[in-house]
Parts: sequence; C-alpha cells; structure tokens
Amino acid sequence: MKIVDKTPLLDEKGNLGLMQRIQGMLEYGFNWPRELEAQNAIVRFFDRQLEKGYTLIRNMALGQSGIMIPMILLGPSGIYVIEVTHLRGRYEARDESWNVESGDQYKPAPVNLIKQTMRMARALQAFIERQGVRIPVGIEPVIIAGDPGLHIESVRPAIKVMMIDGIKSFVNSLTTGRPVLTNEQVHNFTDRILNPRVKQDEPPTEPPVLQSEQEPKPRAAWEEMYGWNEEPQQPPQASHAGATFDTSQDVQPFNPNEFGFAMSEEEASAATSEIPPVLREPAPDQSVRGARPKQQRFLGMTPVQLTFIGVLVVLLVSILAALAYVVMFL
Repeated sequence: MKIVDKTPLLDEKGNLGLMQRIQGMLEYGFNWPRELEAQNAIVRFFDRQLEKGYTLIRNMALGQSGIMIPMILLGPSGIYVIEVTHLRGRYEARDESWNVESGDQYKPAPVNLIKQTMRMARALQAFIERQGVRIPVGIEPVIIAGDPGLHIESVRPAIKVMMIDGIKSFVNSLTTGRPVLTNEQVHNFTDRILNPRVKQDEPPTEPPVLQSEQEPKPRAAWEEMYGWNEEPQQPPQASHAGATFDTSQDVQPFNPNEFGFAMSEEEASAATSEIPPVLREPAPDQSVRGARPKQQRFLGMTPVQLTFIGVLVVLLVSILAALAYVVMFL
C-alpha cells in the first residue's frame, strides 16, 4: 500500500519535536498528539494488510478551504474518509447522533463525530467533482476507535462505526469485496486529491462547412482585431469515459495553493463553514468551528504561541531557581 503523509509539523523522520508538539497543541487542539498516535496504529495495520492498489492519504488539507481530512483510503473497493478517534469511555452511535455515557443514560457528545465525518466525505466528493470529473460511487465515511478503551454501542448508525477489534473484518471486506473502481480511476482520483486542477471549459466548435460554402469569406472586424489567421479545428469527439477520466485533455495542472475551493452545494458549503482547519476536538478557546485567519508568525509560530512558550520558560526557570536555593541553603 502506498502511504502519502501530509501531516504538518513532522520532521524528516515523521516525528514531533518538543517545539512542534507545543505548536501543534496550540494550533490544532491539546489532544492533537494523541490523535496522531491513534492514527499511527491504524496506518501500520492497514500497511500490513492491504496490498498494492491501495493508497492512504493522511491529514490532507483540501485546497484553501481549511478542511483537513484525517485519512483518505482509495482502492478498487472504493473511496473512504476515515476518522480515527482517540477517545476513551462509553459512547453510543445512534443514527446520526454521537452520544457519551452520563450516569445511567447517554447524552449528546460535545462533538458529533458521525455528522462531522459525513460532512468530510461530502466535502471531499465536492472537491474532486468540481475539477470536472464524476465519481461513479459515493465516498463512504468511517469512524474507527483508535484506543482499546473506547466502547461504542451501535444502534443502526448512519455510517460505518467500529471499535478497534473490528478493523480486521473491515480490511477483509475491502480485499474480498467486488471491485467498483478500476486501477486507472483510483490513480486518477488520487492524483486529483494531491494535485487539484481547475476545470477547463471546452472551446466552442464551429458547425460543419458545406461544400457550397468552401469559398473564403471576408473576416469580421473582431477576428481581425484579435489576429485570427486560421479557422479553428473541430476537436475529436471523446467517449463518455474519456471525458470523465482523461486528465490530460479536460484539465490543466496548477499550484494547489491557488485552488480557491468554494463548494456551491448546500451541504458541502455547510461542511466548509462547520469543519475546522483540522477536524479535531476543539481546544478550550475554540468555540467556532471555522478556519482561522492567518496571523503573522515569528520562527513559524504566532504571537499567542510565543507567549505560551515564554510562560513555560519562566515557570521552568523559577522551578530551577527554587531547586538551586533548596540545595544550597537548606
């Protein structure tokens, strides 16, 4: 299986340094390192069980939308958006509700992982189809428990929800199920996620010229103005499959940073407004689930992050000074 890791702040070996860990906790939530650890275990299991033909894209941001997908799995069996949760305790997945145990009953959890994962799947589908292609199958949202301490009581959930002991049967269903995508389609969709393209309108075509109209005619003023010196050629008519999956004719590659991803679908726009830059449990100061405005950075960190680190340094110096005083005078 091919793994494409887009996780921010990782070093060359895929690890988090101390400063990067603090920066990630401030920017993506205090549980961010735990979420990465939960993902690592699932990634290793997929890598051992899934063979060639599958691609796993990890923590991929969709253009400039501020939407980050934890895991995207593509293969002959379909396309899956996977949320690996680090939570522990007892939860209930009922229809589109995600509830946490409270005494003898369940109450709605602070973050509805089911609806959040469904919105991510719709956002990814809109992100691909806005590039001028059609996905023949729906993108399936999946929630996987990354911690053995999480127990999920499933009551006809709207999406596939599984505890950690159900991953093996899920992978078996992928490898033994009927293929719904060809290798060419899998490669095409993977490439469009990693290297998005702008949809290019087809050039207008001229009607066929009759034999009686072969004589040259004087050109219009607008043709002379723009210097058109020859008749446009009729482009060859492509088949439906070619028009859908041929990446060399209908689109042009470009810089992903310039991709202004603005979904027009009602549900997809809701996903853009409700899903944060990194789809995680919000930090204490994150009350609005939206993309953060860009701030000026120094050494790769915002002023808030620098202030937090400064406070930590002052506390560390104070502790060391107190220890030195105790050792020298007591």
